[in-house]
Amino acid sequence: MRSYIDCVHCYLKQVVTCMNNAGVDENTQYRVIYELMDYVKGFDRNDTPAENSSMAILKAYEMTGVKDPFEKAKKESNDLALSLYPRLKEIVKNSEDSLYHALKVAVAGNIIDLGINRSYDIDAALQHSLETGFSKDDYERFKKKLQDTKEVLFLGDNAGEIVFDKILVEELVRRGKKVIFAVKEGPVLNDATMQDAVYVGMDKVAELITTGSNFLGISLKRVPETFLNRLKTAELILSKGQANYESLESEEAVKGRIYFLLKVKCGEIGRAAGAELGDVVFMAG
Repeated sequence: MRSYIDCVHCYLKQVVTCMNNAGVDENTQYRVIYELMDYVKGFDRNDTPAENSSMAILKAYEMTGVKDPFEKAKKESNDLALSLYPRLKEIVKNSEDSLYHALKVAVAGNIIDLGINRSYDIDAALQHSLETGFSKDDYERFKKKLQDTKEVLFLGDNAGEIVFDKILVEELVRRGKKVIFAVKEGPVLNDATMQDAVYVGMDKVAELITTGSNFLGISLKRVPETFLNRLKTAELILSKGQANYESLESEEAVKGRIYFLLKVKCGEIGRAAGAELGDVVFMAG
């Protein structure tokens, strides 16, 4: 997915969110934003929004000297999600189709995106996901594909959200599937890192790897060959969240093997996915 004009102000908005979260003073914020305005002019509009956002955010980290402005917020998100874990497990356990409901629970967690939403309502997101459901739904196709699959590569997204993902991972493991769960190599926004994955116990149910990059989504030109090989040879890929969708929806290397699970939080994503703002979707790529 290429970048659009509406993406540009989003790059800068995410940077401001980072600086606010880090307690950067207003004068410094102005300086950083004004410098970034020139920096953003050099971005390639044919690159994905995730790629360009990452460049702006990581540049701001460098300029402010703040390595991880969401460190505290990520732990709080993880702790909140862990407190909900027993309830989420019960929802899945008591459903007629536990795998389908695990997918719905997992996508509800995609509301935890501090780069876009500075606040969020978990209960409302869970209710929408369970009751309204997917506006685009390739579950039957996925279920058929899963039958002949031994190993699933799961591309994770945000801290906190990964607890919701763990519910889905556990369902896949219960069906005899091995899951490889990929997180970011280093901090960017509130994306999950290895530290977050271990904190929520994902290492107990899946093999943990990193993408080898701290760019949002999966930038094929920035991940190492080891991860690229994983991506190219995976039998089945579950891609979580908008940035992974932006990165991979038009990549031939994963077509026919990837399923996107996300909440639509931006109009351009909605247009690309054929969905409305606020929808949750589960669709084949």
